[in-house]
Amino acid sequence: MVRPFLAAALPLLALACAPASPPPVAPTAPVAATPAPAASAALPDAREQRALGEQLAAAFCDTWNRHDMDAFAALHAEDADFVNIFGMWWHGRSDIRKSHVGIHETVFRQSRLTSVRVETRFVAPDVAVVRWAWELTGAVTPDGKPAPDMQGILVHVARREGDRLQIVTTQNTQATADAFRAVRSMDAPASPAP
Repeated sequence: MVRPFLAAALPLLALACAPASPPPVAPTAPVAATPAPAASAALPDAREQRALGEQLAAAFCDTWNRHDMDAFAALHAEDADFVNIFGMWWHGRSDIRKSHVGIHETVFRQSRLTSVRVETRFVAPDVAVVRWAWELTGAVTPDGKPAPDMQGILVHVARREGDRLQIVTTQNTQATADAFRAVRSMDAPASPAP
């Protein structure tokens, strides 16, 4: 009796243990070739790329050093975001302004920011990545004592607006003294492709 049962069950068992076949694939229509982007706008030449990036870094330093957070905020797009050296992430021009007003009334009220090295690379005719090394002096602790000088690297993604760049996003990184010495001693960057 067991034998006939096994004989009948064996094909079902084999079927249950067999790997499942993939579901049938419906035929697809041929994919049309995606047209190449129009070559209506070219990247700025190397000299213009460098000038726009240096202009942005200079404006950032100027507004910081004048402690004019309205002008500082105006460097940013309305929907910009900003990550500072501590990982605090601010969204929107208004929030970026508000977060900097308080520190410029306290610990950075006498600070001085300078750019040391600026590199700019356009990734589209109207979008640039601006990376620049900075030094900050004159900061104080919350209790008013002199704070050690700081250095770091800012990275902006910026959109070209006429003859200037407007910041869309910023990432700020504080650098160790050894890392910063290495950045300062780097050879000048290769010019971007024309």
